[in-house]
Amino acid sequence: MRKIRRWGLYMSGFAIGMVFLLFFWTGKRTQCTWMPESRVINDIGKKSIRLSPEVRELLKSEQLDTLSIQLILKYGNVDFSKSNTDTIPCNFYHISGREDLKNTALWVRNCDRFARVEKVITTTD
Repeated sequence: MRKIRRWGLYMSGFAIGMVFLLFFWTGKRTQCTWMPESRVINDIGKKSIRLSPEVRELLKSEQLDTLSIQLILKYGNVDFSKSNTDTIPCNFYHISGREDLKNTALWVRNCDRFARVEKVITTTD
């Protein structure tokens, strides 16, 4: 009987703790960015995005739209083997799109105060 009572007290305390966690985290934009790829995407998402003149020309000629750039910057895959993370003060990241945008990749310069899209790479299959 003693083990059952201990188990019941443990579960009731655990349930109360979970209710408190749900109460405090509800409504907040809490994220757990543990993996390096998600840290880079999260860091770029917090900064203002600037576009290079080459990318602006692609936008003007309607070969690319801003929604595609935003989707890649939010949901893209960071390829660290093609990225250059040893440069100072800004790191360069190669971010490729997912699903519909899998043929499009971006070279992004991630600085302290801003992120700049330097180049757009499109491939054909």
